[in-house]
Amino acid sequence: MYPPNYYLENDREKIFRVIETYSFATLISRTEDDVIVTHLPLILDRQRGEFGFLVGHMDRNNPHTRYLDSAGVFVIFHGPNAYISPNVYESSQLPTWNSISVHIKGLARITESKEAVRESMVKMVSFLEKGEAPFVLDRDHQKMNSLLGYVVGFEIEILESIGRFKLSQNKNEKDKQLAKEHLIAESKKGDARLIDFVV
Repeated sequence: MYPPNYYLENDREKIFRVIETYSFATLISRTEDDVIVTHLPLILDRQRGEFGFLVGHMDRNNPHTRYLDSAGVFVIFHGPNAYISPNVYESSQLPTWNSISVHIKGLARITESKEAVRESMVKMVSFLEKGEAPFVLDRDHQKMNSLLGYVVGFEIEILESIGRFKLSQNKNEKDKQLAKEHLIAESKKGDARLIDFVV
């Protein structure tokens, strides 16, 4: 079986934590003869459905919107990842790459109501805002309301979810801990280096 069972995570709380921490997702749909991919934030609603719902919106001009009404979709949430050198481990090992991701199969439905889209935008901002003085998106915000006609809202009923957590589970406890510490340090440094370079 690929990947090995020890890399697969079924703990729903751990899966939800990845989704809520790394909300920027990859949404994949089948077209008539290809696939279509959009990268966008999706917010988890834990209270609805057996396995939860994902809620999002995208530009009406995005051709992906044609494949979201009562259609199967695949979603990937990408968590931290990093190269793990053999030098990280205490014992003799080969190089590898550790990563945390969540794969979801779901059923997408278009949200027709402008009020529902407005509400989802307000909730998304409320969830994503952090800090001591978080921004609050007013439901009557003029600019948001003027854009509602150009936006398509949608929700995805989660039918199946699996965590793919490759975290040196096949190593001894000391090496697992060393790999964990390296992943924490490298994922932060890697983000900082890339952002500094591209901006």
